[in-house]
Amino acid sequence: MLLLVTASLYGCKTTGLLEGSAGTATATEDEALIEAEAEAEPAMPPAFEIREYFLPAETIKGDDEAIKTEIREAAEKAAGEDCNSLFLKPGDLPSVNFDPLEYAIEAAHQNDLKLFVVIDLLELRPWSQDLPLPELKKRVREEAGTYVINYNIDGMAFGLPADPDETSPINDTALYDLLEDVMAWAMLRKPYLMNAVRDGGDETRILNLAGDGGEKIPTVSEWFKQIRPRQVVGLDFSGYFRGPPAGREIYLEDEGRTKICGSDGFIGIIADPADTLRLRSTESDIKLSTRGWNVPYNYTVLPDNTVARPKPWMEFRRMPEAYTNKPDYDLLCKTDYPARVSIDGEEVKHYKTGIFFKSIKLKEGPNRIRATVVSDDSLSTFYEQEYFYEKTDNIRKPFPLWIDARSLEPAYDLELLPGDVIRVAFAGSLGQVANMRIQPGDHTFRCSREDYEDYSLYRADVPGNKFSPGVRYRLSLQLQPLTEQQWHESYELETGRHFMVREAEDFPLVKVKNENTRVTYNLGAPRLGGPLRAEVGPGVVYKTNGRFGNYYRVRLSNEEHGFLHSDDVELLTAGTVKSSYYITSMACSPSANADVLSIPYLEPVPWEIHPDPAGKRISIHLYGVQTSSTWVSHYAGLKIIDMITWEQITPETYKIHVNLKTSDIWGYDFSVREGRLVLRLKYPPVFDPSSDKPMSGLKIAIEAGHGGSNTGAMGLSGLPEKDINLDLSFRLGELCRQMGAEVVQVRESDIDMSLEEKRDKAIRSGSDMLISIHANAGGSGYLSVDGTSTYWHNPFWAPLAIAIYDRLLELDLDEFGVVGSFNYTVTRVSQMPSVLVEQAFMSHAEDEEKLADPDFRQQMAEKICQGIIDYLKNASADL
Repeated sequence: MLLLVTASLYGCKTTGLLEGSAGTATATEDEALIEAEAEAEPAMPPAFEIREYFLPAETIKGDDEAIKTEIREAAEKAAGEDCNSLFLKPGDLPSVNFDPLEYAIEAAHQNDLKLFVVIDLLELRPWSQDLPLPELKKRVREEAGTYVINYNIDGMAFGLPADPDETSPINDTALYDLLEDVMAWAMLRKPYLMNAVRDGGDETRILNLAGDGGEKIPTVSEWFKQIRPRQVVGLDFSGYFRGPPAGREIYLEDEGRTKICGSDGFIGIIADPADTLRLRSTESDIKLSTRGWNVPYNYTVLPDNTVARPKPWMEFRRMPEAYTNKPDYDLLCKTDYPARVSIDGEEVKHYKTGIFFKSIKLKEGPNRIRATVVSDDSLSTFYEQEYFYEKTDNIRKPFPLWIDARSLEPAYDLELLPGDVIRVAFAGSLGQVANMRIQPGDHTFRCSREDYEDYSLYRADVPGNKFSPGVRYRLSLQLQPLTEQQWHESYELETGRHFMVREAEDFPLVKVKNENTRVTYNLGAPRLGGPLRAEVGPGVVYKTNGRFGNYYRVRLSNEEHGFLHSDDVELLTAGTVKSSYYITSMACSPSANADVLSIPYLEPVPWEIHPDPAGKRISIHLYGVQTSSTWVSHYAGLKIIDMITWEQITPETYKIHVNLKTSDIWGYDFSVREGRLVLRLKYPPVFDPSSDKPMSGLKIAIEAGHGGSNTGAMGLSGLPEKDINLDLSFRLGELCRQMGAEVVQVRESDIDMSLEEKRDKAIRSGSDMLISIHANAGGSGYLSVDGTSTYWHNPFWAPLAIAIYDRLLELDLDEFGVVGSFNYTVTRVSQMPSVLVEQAFMSHAEDEEKLADPDFRQQMAEKICQGIIDYLKNASADL
């Protein structure tokens, strides 16, 4: 923040305005959304109009009590004259038996005044006019630091000569540079500080430190930008140059101006934030990426053009918004481990990852929160931020009437059958009368109402047979006051939603065009997609009977349907005949490495495959197929298949049961080959779990989750999930090799790979097992959700997930469970036992501390390896 103050006067004077920080309530996209806004942003504090009262030193005389009285009365007088700021020169305060500046700060704050210390650049020391600029910059920072570090001041006012070019050894540009350094240094400790310039001449001048991009000298203006923490950068070049850094020039390319290094190598920059700082020195061009930086932006520039934190250092990693309506927040900080750390004077635990945190409670108005670090060599630093909390009433009033357009269901346009029912639901004003209107035809349907704390949920079911086929109808909503005595206007919202009723024969056929096209039971959307019915490849033909936004509903039988995305299919021409055929015979026989079931596939009908380990079978559903099955051949030598049975469960649904001799299978593949559906059940690999190398004969694929530009979850300390996944994958791979296995690392380095690429690589490798390594994240608070977990998609692989999980629980980790029906693409395979391991939670301080420890990751790798061996022993016993 930069503030202008004119020459000192007795009494109160209005001298400038301090604007609130950037950001206002965001305009919503439509009127309904504006009216439905539930949690209003806290009102921004108004622009701070400086009305200062200068406390002259010559009036502060007498003994301790007299001086206290003078200071206290000055503060009371300032408040009584409608001033809001008290200005004083600490250097002019008398030497007494108490700290007069501390007393003045308390008196100012008790009277709701801001306290500014005045630093006169020409009166600091007799040597100030004789020092070169680099040394002067350091000395002024030291002088300002006395007040910034030791006192709870609100701002600094710098006294300037009337004409710097004649009375000062530095010109306007150098003066600008000096002040920017001092203010930046101060705001790297206390970013809320206000900074003023007191000009000794008659002209009022503003230093627009926030900059407009190209100005090299101070500018004259009645307004200035508030300086936010991410606009303030401190760079230390003390170790960058071959010689002393004092006086070295650093050109700021984006600002179009030059900075001069102080005698200690420091420069301060106040400018709009950017992803990259582009600098130029006499040594080289310097480009510093600010991505991943956390406030304060205080860094040492190294000779290789990278940066490091100066020691000691600390940063705020997660913090409230500067203006918030939330009364509490878990403030997260970080520094080098080990150190003594505290927040608001309370010592807190310092984790080995460097993080420390505390739940802070905010009072209404401004709150100054300080985090302090004392390193193991007794050096200290701090960062103190101010947060403005405004308590807001989040209870939404019913009037004027409102509708939350974001809550509207359906959320897309529809095409439906006459027998369908259209469910409409929305949230709106509490306790009113709601109608749904459909046009053309002016159809009106009364909505039911369910009341909650400050809103009602309105619903209506509309039969499709009420509307003429082929007509495009539009939907609007209407709220009316419950009683006429309320005297409020009704409210109507045009939703922009449309629907059309069509006869079944008018819906088209579609043909799948993409590999691994997902067919879901419904349009529910949990974390990894809706509940899967099937994944099919190109060529399969479906009959549609509905359109829900970008999804087609497809008919499987009179009783079953599914959904697939329009991007995965192509429309077939009108008149195309729906696929169907009769099955007459099937055959199963052994081959060199698998039992094989061959099923006629005479037309591209939809199919699904359902694993059922509890029933020791695999079921295959064919839709549009009828039986003429009089011949099911079973050849001698079958090792896994026991018997093939079938049933016609509906006139259009043919179901094949592949009954197995054991549920401990090692994978199966189902594919279309030259007019036949072929199911291959792999024979078990040859291994001896009782040998010294129990994995000999096995090929194990290990997938390190994420990679490259996809970091995965980011730990509280900034630890990327992709890195620990890769490290543990290598550790596990080495252990498996020692146990005799051939290992395939699906992601061998920090590279980008799509999930489909990872899955395909594992399948093509012919591996016997796939282990996917990840780390979890979630929950609120830094000590909430934790624990280890394993996941399976295919229920045949649940025993492998359980075996690994049981071993992981031998470590110092809580339970998060074994999770089934998990839709992660990489482990959504049937060709081999495939499971996913979520090591622990990156978002939990204790878990992350463990995950960051290489020794603990080695222990996890050992437990996963032991879990695999346990699975092999159980599988071998059952074969």
